[in-house]
Amino acid sequence: MTAARLAWLVVALVLWVPVASADAKSASKPPPMPRPGTYSVPGNIKSNCSAPVEGKLMAWLATVPDGSTVRFAADGCYGQDGTITLTGRKGLVLDGRGAEFRALTPGGSHRANWRFVGGSDLTVQNMAVRGSDPQGAYDPSVEWQHGYSIEGVQGMTLTSVQVRETWGDGIDLWHGADSPACGDDASSARNIKISGATLERNGRQGLAVVDAEGVMLQDSTVGPVAWSSVDLETDDDCEIARDVTIDHNSFGANHYGVVASVGFGGNPQVGDVTVTDNVQTAPTGLGPPATGECWAPVRILSPDGLYRGGYTFRGNHFLARWNGFEFRRVNNVAVDANTVDYGTASGCSAGAGVLMVDSHTVAITNNLFNGADQVFTADAASTNIDAQGNTTTTSSGGAPTATAGPTATAAPTATEPTPQGEAPEAPPSSEEQNPSPTGEPPSPRATEPTVPAGSGGEQPADAHGPGHHSRAPGAVGP
Repeated sequence: MTAARLAWLVVALVLWVPVASADAKSASKPPPMPRPGTYSVPGNIKSNCSAPVEGKLMAWLATVPDGSTVRFAADGCYGQDGTITLTGRKGLVLDGRGAEFRALTPGGSHRANWRFVGGSDLTVQNMAVRGSDPQGAYDPSVEWQHGYSIEGVQGMTLTSVQVRETWGDGIDLWHGADSPACGDDASSARNIKISGATLERNGRQGLAVVDAEGVMLQDSTVGPVAWSSVDLETDDDCEIARDVTIDHNSFGANHYGVVASVGFGGNPQVGDVTVTDNVQTAPTGLGPPATGECWAPVRILSPDGLYRGGYTFRGNHFLARWNGFEFRRVNNVAVDANTVDYGTASGCSAGAGVLMVDSHTVAITNNLFNGADQVFTADAASTNIDAQGNTTTTSSGGAPTATAGPTATAAPTATEPTPQGEAPEAPPSSEEQNPSPTGEPPSPRATEPTVPAGSGGEQPADAHGPGHHSRAPGAVGP
């Protein structure tokens, strides 16, 4: 080899080594992570409800970074057989742009249209979901099929969302993980704001607060629903249902009440509820009135040995068949400036504006109970009741009567009703169906009176049904 050729090879090696090294580094470097931004759902994911696409949607959503906005096809329709689940996401905005997520099959017992587990600062807007229950009927085998299941999310806003025809709740709020903490569980859902929502033909509750705090339902329309419009009911004594605001909503037909809070839990886990400026457009009790569907539009019934407190009802317009408000072992209550109209042909005896059992520090002021036979009735255990400025008119059209000043607590007479709570899972005895009106009503989980015979069904003791969430929190249901 000549000296000239050798020199040329040396130069070539010197030039080639850096290039090869750079190529190796480039090959080993991972691709850049996508940055938060606005992402539109790919067109190859069908948006005409011709086939289920939840799997493809979840796979694509996993590639979208936190802090982004997701845009779905405007007025599109995404078919579902299973649940769309997002776990641990943060700062994500889901803009449906009028799209609907529709169940195309009956689905498994715990299918939800959307399930959010953990995470924080989420937004869902302009999105509709539809289940497979066109009549909004109750079926205990699929009562967990919710529209939106929100489990342990720390901060979420749902704006202009719609939930129709679900076998379960329209919106269900629960925890994201099991925890030994009692009453201060970090995995409970928190700071959930729902505004401008439409929840209708839901086979169980419109909104169910099972383990959550800092909840607001505002400027929304709820009903018809098969059970309660808003159900504040924990599954055990340690879960929380507190700091709840229900404001400026319209409530349609329901079976067991506009606001119902029975089941487990007392202070401080359950309580601090504010209900203001709502309107009820159809009476509570879906069954024929003659069969005894005489539930009150508001029922706060604490379990044996526990009390709840901090309830305000102001400026609402409710429709009643029996009593307007029923409180059992409830303290620090304000019932102010409400109107309650009583159905004159309901088949139920005219009741009281407010019925109280073992309740304390209750202010009943400036209400119109149109058709009630008295402003309030209370047992001998109730104390510190202040009733003034209220007006009642009888269902027979008699002249209005008013309470001008504080009214002393009166013990119920033998003909006064007790709160009609939720029925036990087992058929009740005759004493349970007709408890003594002069005694304290039984526990809601053990011996509560049931819907009278002939009404077409009984409401279970647990308004969520046996095993409300019979899966591990956060588990992806079918």
